[in-house]
Amino acid sequence: MSTETGKKTRPLNTAEGFVLGGLAACVAVTFSNIPDVAKTRMQLQGELAKDGGVRVYKNVVDVLAKTWKNEGLRGLQRGLGPAVRYFTGLVI
Repeated sequence: MSTETGKKTRPLNTAEGFVLGGLAACVAVTFSNIPDVAKTRMQLQGELAKDGGVRVYKNVVDVLAKTWKNEGLRGLQRGLGPAVRYFTGLVI
């Protein structure tokens, strides 16, 4: 079912496409950063356990639960700033 409003659409210009592409990447990295944090913590735990370190996490859900409990949203989104700067082209 479609409705016609009578308005004609125009293609995006280069600047609009660039801005909207950067915005889309920032939204995507905001959601994909949480599982990436969990993956990184599990990998680091595995490397430390090789040398006799103590395993803190059992699985990914445990990583997320413990991180939320001890660090909150800031802990789950650790590293988001550099990722957003990378995708917006603001790498310095």
